[in-house]
Amino acid sequence: MIEWYDKPWTEVVKTLESNMYSGLDEEQIKPHRDKYGSNKIAVPKPPTLGKLIKNQIKNFWMIILIIVSAAFIYLGQYVPAGVGFFIIIVNFLFVVLSEYNEGKKLKTLQKLNMGLARVVREGRTLKIPAEQLVVGDILIVGKGDSIKADLRVIESDDLKVNESSVTGKNFISEKYETKIIDKELKLSDMKNILFKSSYVTDGSGTGIVIATGMNTQISNIIKLFLGEKENGKSFNERVNGILNLFTLYMLIPLIMILGIDFFQKQNVKYLIKFFSTMLLNSIPQTMIVIMSIVSIILLGIAKKQSIEFKNLSVMEKLSQVSVICTDKIGAFSSNKMKVAKIYSDEVLIDAIGEELKQGISEDKDVNMYRMTNIGLLCNDTKSSGGKLVNSKDDLMEIALVKFARENGIDKRDLERKHERVKQISFDTERRMMTTINVVDENYRANIKGAVDSILSRCTYIMKDGLEAEITEEDIEKIKQADINMSNECLSVIAVAYRNFIYEPSLNENIESHLVFAGLFGFENIIREDALEAIEKSSFLNIKPIIITDDNKLTAFALGKKLETISNLQQILSGVEIDNMPDEEFKRVGDKINIFSRIDSRHKVKIIRNLKEYGYTTAITGAKLTDLPALRVSDVGITTSSSNIVKKLSDIVVKDINFLQILNSIEDSRKIISVIKKVILYIITNSAAMFIFVCMMHLYKKELPFMMQEGLIFSCLVMVLSCIAITYQYKNEKRECDSYIIDKDIVKDNKFFIISNAALMGIAAFIAFQLGYSKGIIFAQALSIGVLNLNSIIFTYSFSNKLFFKNAFSNFVIFISFIIQWIILYFISGFNVIFNLNYLRTIGIFIGICFIICLFKKFDKEEIYD
Repeated sequence: MIEWYDKPWTEVVKTLESNMYSGLDEEQIKPHRDKYGSNKIAVPKPPTLGKLIKNQIKNFWMIILIIVSAAFIYLGQYVPAGVGFFIIIVNFLFVVLSEYNEGKKLKTLQKLNMGLARVVREGRTLKIPAEQLVVGDILIVGKGDSIKADLRVIESDDLKVNESSVTGKNFISEKYETKIIDKELKLSDMKNILFKSSYVTDGSGTGIVIATGMNTQISNIIKLFLGEKENGKSFNERVNGILNLFTLYMLIPLIMILGIDFFQKQNVKYLIKFFSTMLLNSIPQTMIVIMSIVSIILLGIAKKQSIEFKNLSVMEKLSQVSVICTDKIGAFSSNKMKVAKIYSDEVLIDAIGEELKQGISEDKDVNMYRMTNIGLLCNDTKSSGGKLVNSKDDLMEIALVKFARENGIDKRDLERKHERVKQISFDTERRMMTTINVVDENYRANIKGAVDSILSRCTYIMKDGLEAEITEEDIEKIKQADINMSNECLSVIAVAYRNFIYEPSLNENIESHLVFAGLFGFENIIREDALEAIEKSSFLNIKPIIITDDNKLTAFALGKKLETISNLQQILSGVEIDNMPDEEFKRVGDKINIFSRIDSRHKVKIIRNLKEYGYTTAITGAKLTDLPALRVSDVGITTSSSNIVKKLSDIVVKDINFLQILNSIEDSRKIISVIKKVILYIITNSAAMFIFVCMMHLYKKELPFMMQEGLIFSCLVMVLSCIAITYQYKNEKRECDSYIIDKDIVKDNKFFIISNAALMGIAAFIAFQLGYSKGIIFAQALSIGVLNLNSIIFTYSFSNKLFFKNAFSNFVIFISFIIQWIILYFISGFNVIFNLNYLRTIGIFIGICFIICLFKKFDKEEIYD
């Protein structure tokens, strides 16, 4: 890119062996493609279904389940074999397909390769697929066209483009063909270059392709995005790890039992059947399914609150966040501005005070009237459907139109009277915008922009409606007014003008010998909940980092108002970062609370530095240029309407209200706490079933309904109870020892799992023994009733109160009870389950379990909060 903007376009065309009028010849296309590369941005292919299935099958618990299902086929028991394979298929559907769909999101980047381009080849204008473009092609672009490769402008007819996808800047950039003599230009200042993925907003032009595919500027953003690898195992992998560990723990006593049976010379087929039945009933195969159901519930609840999480893994990572980098506007201030102060005629005026109560007119105050006119004429805000719309999302321009309306001046009336004939768009080098408007039979340049940029170009000042030479004293007063307004947390711009008796050409130095008119100070109103959000972030132990386009003085005033900083050293600007050695930035990086006027490159650097300090990071961004920062950060949050940015971000929100983000983190912490409880509930119940069946086997007892009971237990009892636990997440505490779901959940809670599993398993076995004298059907109904109903009661071990505070959770438990009685009725019949002896026995067991579960909670800390 650097070698093209500082050369005349004629030299560029000659170097690339092309012709402005006829373009490339057909025989040149292939050699150019071979030499410079194709116009295709390489996007990695998502993992295939086959690879994902292979990865899932490699899990230890899955291998055991496959072996068990195969064993049932060997035994000729096709129903349990079918059940085993059905469980395997269901797990594949929930895990493999979700991961496959996640991988497919990268395909959205393929849109950058799509579309048609108008190209000149062999003297003919053709429309060809964008992927067929090569370096040296001559392209014609017009209003509404998307740029399909990086181009050096050859001809410009009032060509204007939106290149925010590459530069990250919201303003419209004007393009021309003249070479630029400068060795260190920012992308946004390359006025003779068109970038791939930007689009034409006005005018037309011709350009020569100078870079394609992976050599374009947009590809640098994509490469940085794709170059960041996600560390650690995914959520699904860690859940599989828990299942693998539990299966291993279960195999040890099971092998010992099989060893005893083998030495007692039990029938081999009997041993295989017992082994297979035990594993099929006791492996918590439904954990993946339950996790998926829980995920659907929780992500659905979040979506209703206008927060879209990519998956549960993102929620888990969000719960660990310890620093949030976010823009000031939206997060801490409203998405609107208003004119608060005006500096005119050496006087600082309150724009919403009594001084302007009578409105603004040329008769009352020439200076103020001229300032307002400049602010309206040098302004791209339009009225659409009764609303003010600005293509650059420039809040100051919208505020100027509102201010003028309130004081009796209408922008449309003014524009009809003073037609705009030319415009010089804002850029980061000049930091100002200029329009040329008709004034009577003459012309006037209306200019607004950064105070220092405009002041350095002023040779005159407007006083009492008259123009006078500007003095050092005038300049000092203007600078002091700028400082005073900045210290009041106002964003300040200057307005100036220059009169012409002829229509000036854009090639002459219009923005010189200006007449200074005054300053506008804009207030970006702090949100009512901003201070509450800062307090909450402190409570949650989360560091807020504010990103703002304000200067350091305004940023300092903001920081003091929000009580996040105490001195200027806690603010760092983009210019300072660029001129600071990496070692120095790494040393001070985590001490900075506000970053002023930074770009996407700086955001990536900031996030990497914070991660090196051990922070878990979250950052907000809305542009394509923000993708690398969103990727580098542990959690990327976007408000973008772009499908590419939305699909490649972790969280999509409607606005970046900081308090809402903190509430989401708080909810995520509670949700992870609930998920831990769900996992412990599943593991404990599976262990209870295992203990019960092992004791039945050791005492040579068999249940005719054992296989069906195992499925009912896994697929119904546990699913309903887990739903009940999930819905009470709002009542969880905000602090937790760890917000990571992994095997440590099982290891750290072994005593809880074993003691409760033993209680339920032994209770079911004792119930069987007590009922055995009344027949196998009675004993079976009693033991299954005790096991299943105690498992339902056990759910209350995970409530923070005596019962669930959430009414729906208690309702689910009640429904689960009813369903179990219906199942027991079908298993045993009316005469068994409504037998007085049956009801008395089962009531005693359930009562004991109920008392234990009400007072022996998993998390005792908040029972009586």
